[in-house]
Amino acid sequence: MDVTVHEKNSDGTLNELHSPSGGPWGGTYVDENLIKCLTELFGEVTMKQFKEDSMDDFIDLLREFEMKKRKVCSGSQDPIVFKLSLSLLDCHKESADENIATRIARMNLSEDIKIRKDKLHVSADIVRFWFKEPIDNTVSHIMSILSEPAMNDVGTVLLVGGFGDCQLAQEAIRKAVGSRTVLIPAEAGIAVLKGAVRFGHQPRLVTSRCMKYTYGFEVSHKFDSSKHPLERMIVDSYGDEVIVNFFNSVIKKGMSVKTGEEIKIENFCMPRKGNAILKIFASTEQDPEYTTDPSCRLVGTIDVGCALWETKQENMINIYFTFGDTELKACVEILKIGKVLTKVIDCL
Repeated sequence: MDVTVHEKNSDGTLNELHSPSGGPWGGTYVDENLIKCLTELFGEVTMKQFKEDSMDDFIDLLREFEMKKRKVCSGSQDPIVFKLSLSLLDCHKESADENIATRIARMNLSEDIKIRKDKLHVSADIVRFWFKEPIDNTVSHIMSILSEPAMNDVGTVLLVGGFGDCQLAQEAIRKAVGSRTVLIPAEAGIAVLKGAVRFGHQPRLVTSRCMKYTYGFEVSHKFDSSKHPLERMIVDSYGDEVIVNFFNSVIKKGMSVKTGEEIKIENFCMPRKGNAILKIFASTEQDPEYTTDPSCRLVGTIDVGCALWETKQENMINIYFTFGDTELKACVEILKIGKVLTKVIDCL
């Protein structure tokens, strides 16, 4: 489940006001509850054999559930009925140490779950319980975003994706957001696919994005004994005292950046000895200090090569970052010879 916030411009393009966030709370979570229930009824050995030997029937079961779970609502009392494939029942006959009716009784679920021939009848209360945690988490996350001061003007909530077709989720979200308008397009699940296709043809539909991470690169920074730990200090190839693994931030988490906007960082010096590699990092923290911090991960490198000259002034480079799309473009310009090195990093 992903939640984001956009502002619609007069020309129909969008500004992203809140970076995508969320968790594993969508329809797949509900499917896992169904599988867990079947595993408790038929046993782990049966379910493992069923998936290994009859994957087509297993997928058909999930497809059937996908259609039926959309119709579950808060007031429904009729049980949800699933057709059990013969392959599942045959697997159970081969591996079970007790029949299903006995197991259901032992679990105190005789009133809620029944098996009649090749049909599994599950009470509406049980199915609603499968939805409870993912819906509660989704609503809580949406409301935490809408409670932020910058979101005061949000007036419409748009539900797309398979979970958007679920009546239980729709009811809970409508109740939680109060007077805000809730829009659900026809075939909300397919709306995501249509949007992806349209974005592929018109990538400039989103004119700005809110950064989900802090991006920067690793540099050697001038050592200051009042700020920096002595163990990080070295003497570099120019004879200067510097600290290593310093995170030089280019753009910070939560900042807005225009699609295709280029950020220029001027006058960085290549080391005089050894091969220079620009290491680009992303961090979940807004102000990371060092690239070795737990919040940091390496997302890309550019091999700049060896410095060809003796002085700092001769070995200067400019670095360019272009943000805004689903990719990050980084360039290094070696000023003395005008050579440009480029790396494109997938940010999805």
